[in-house]
Amino acid sequence: MDPHSSLSKRIAGLLASIAGCLLMIYVIGPWLDNLSAIKPLADFIDMRSIDANAYYYTEIEEFSDAEMNMKNTMRYMPRQEP
Repeated sequence: MDPHSSLSKRIAGLLASIAGCLLMIYVIGPWLDNLSAIKPLADFIDMRSIDANAYYYTEIEEFSDAEMNMKNTMRYMPRQEP
């Protein structure tokens, strides 16, 4: 096996991965942001200056409370007696 072909395959794979990431960030992402199903939500988030990433990382107190309530609801659900 030629070591140069293996290196060229790895470099081609790296470049393809970078191109795929750039395509997602600059082409597909903005296109999805303008879809009729997503546009109202994106506008709502922009108008209210909501940090959408903070909800995922539970940096917002309300989301943290909601997550705890959801977990407790699932943990202490009513059970049917046999």
